[in-house]
Amino acid sequence: MKIRFFYLDISSCGKSFHPASKNIFRASEILEAPISIKKPYSKYLLSTLESDFSENMFGDYDKLLKEIDKLEEGEKVSFIFECDGFTHYVSTHSVTFEHTIFGVCPHWPLWSCPLSHYKIAVQAARDFFAMPVSLDSELIVELPESDMAQITLFPPRLAENETAFGITHD
Repeated sequence: MKIRFFYLDISSCGKSFHPASKNIFRASEILEAPISIKKPYSKYLLSTLESDFSENMFGDYDKLLKEIDKLEEGEKVSFIFECDGFTHYVSTHSVTFEHTIFGVCPHWPLWSCPLSHYKIAVQAARDFFAMPVSLDSELIVELPESDMAQITLFPPRLAENETAFGITHD
């Protein structure tokens, strides 16, 4: 499975305030994965990377990567990273996403992915946002298939971390 970060020209999709200008927006997609994997990865992981980090304007990606390094070095066993869209419950093996506004509900159940996938995606998003805003800018990263067994399919559940993070279900 791969994640592709790229820019998209949508000036031909509708009215533009400046006819000669291009409306370029960033986008991302999951490649080479079944729809059962693409859907939650797009809904949770890609959504938070595109909306919650303000293109690393405030160094949020860098701060998050430092905390992940502390996990990998054994200095921490877990931490919580709160953003506008999702709260990220990060442990040594996985990351669980809870919608910040709606919490755990039928439309936004908890979802988890392996820590390795999360770290690669965060690093790639940081690197992509450092690239020029251009239709030529593109970054594709591969997520390790060896960790695919750790992916939580819908309906997701938070296993061993529920009590550690104080999460409750309806």
